[in-house]
This record gives sequence, structure tokens and C-alpha cells, in this order.
Amino acid sequence: MIAPALPHGSNGSLPEAVTTQADPLEYVSVSRLKSFLSCRLRFYFEKVLALPKPVSPALHFGKAIHAALQAYNKARWRGGDTSENAILTAFQSAFAKPEGEVAWSDASEPLELRTKGDTLLRAFLGSGVHQATERPMGVEVAVHADIPALALPLFGILDLVDAGRRVTDYKTVASTPDLALEAWLHETQTTAYGLLVEYTTEAPAVGTDLVFLVKTKAPKILVHSVPPPSPVQRQRFTQLVEVYANAVANEHYFPQPGQHCSWCPYREECSAWKGGTP
Repeated sequence: MIAPALPHGSNGSLPEAVTTQADPLEYVSVSRLKSFLSCRLRFYFEKVLALPKPVSPALHFGKAIHAALQAYNKARWRGGDTSENAILTAFQSAFAKPEGEVAWSDASEPLELRTKGDTLLRAFLGSGVHQATERPMGVEVAVHADIPALALPLFGILDLVDAGRRVTDYKTVASTPDLALEAWLHETQTTAYGLLVEYTTEAPAVGTDLVFLVKTKAPKILVHSVPPPSPVQRQRFTQLVEVYANAVANEHYFPQPGQHCSWCPYREECSAWKGGTP
């Protein structure tokens, strides 16, 4: 019942130096929705043209932590090695192989993040969250769902689905989060996951656990349980997908200036925009 990830399709000629281009109407995902809702022009550069950009240290660090947690959960699932040494090795291996050029601030940053990653993962393994003896239902579950209420197919990859069909999504953050605010900020994601689980299991969604790995000096592991999506949340998500589908079909891409511009890697491309379809 779990469909494989969809391949990116062709959508016309590509600018020079761009190697891939996605069809944004092939499916909708949480990543695509979040990029689109943040800034439609950034969405075009990032998700449609796939313009290559350096990877931020924080993103690279988060992906390496995610790889270590994936290794831990796959070992729980398959009866493999769940030892601290195996998980830290998975982190160090992923950290050593970045997905593109990393924009390090200075030469000491990689070592600092390697050390911080080991400390953070030790805190996770000692927290009691997801015991090694508990076998999950699935890890890195890719789901492609043709849900009648949505204007486009929904695609997502679930970090972890436990034996009770509850989804876990991991978040690596720099400071202690406001959990109620985080639940609101990630409502689009948790609603999408609820819909994907219902499609996959043909049973009602049971909710999502947001697990925050807080990379403070004394690391913290915080779990916030979000209930299944309500009728209002489902309707809101349906409308967001419809807005996305209509705007993309009509190529309504334009900049949406805000605080996010301070860390956007596409400011140079945005400043060259002359109006109309890019």
C-alpha cells in the first residue's frame, strides 16, 4: 500500500548550470507547500528550477542527525545494532558526506558541530524516547496518496511510524522551543501526515509526535504530541493545496518580502526579477 517516491519530471528548458527541474503540479508535499507559502518566487527558484545553492551548516548538521536517527530506527525495525557507537558512527559518516558545498562560517565550525552532534545523540539515546526494544511499523515511509478531496496527489516521507500507527517527526533546534507555538507552526505538516497515514493504513489517524533535539550546551530532548487533524485543519489543508495548484498552474510567482529574506539564498536572483513570469 506504500507507493514509491515519485521521480521529478521535465518542465521545459533549463537555465544554464541547473541540472534538474521539477514539475510542481506532479504532486504536492509539505516541503513544496512551506516554500510556496513563504515566498512564491523563492519556491520557483528552489523547487521548480532547483537552482544550486551552498548548504547552511545548520541544515547540514540537521541532516546528519536525521541520518543517525534513521540508522537507529532501522536497527530497531530490523533487529540490528542499536548501540551508541553504531549511531554516533552513522552521524559522523553522514556529516563527512555533505549534500553539496557547505557555507562554513570558519574553519573550526565543522569540529564544533561534530562534537555537538555526538553530545546531542547521546542525550537522545539516554532519554528513553523510542526504546531500542520497541519495533516500529515503518521507517522513512514514502507515501503517494491520491486523496479525492485534494487538488493534487499528496506525497510525503514519514520519519517513523510506530506500532500504534503514530508518526514521529524529528526537529533539530538551537534553543528551547515554545511547544504550543511549534504545534501551530507545523500544523500543515502534521495534518498532511495524518492524511497520509489514513491513506496508507485505511484506518483513522492517531496523531503525530514532534521530537525536538535541542542543541543547547546541556542538550534537551522534548516530545510534543499533536492530536489527529481536526475537520477544520483538514479543510484548511485542502484549501491550501487548492491555492497552491491554482497559483502554480497560472505561474503566479512573485516575491513576498519579510524577515525570511535575511536568510534566503536567492536574494541575488530575486533582486534581478523584473516582474511577470520569471
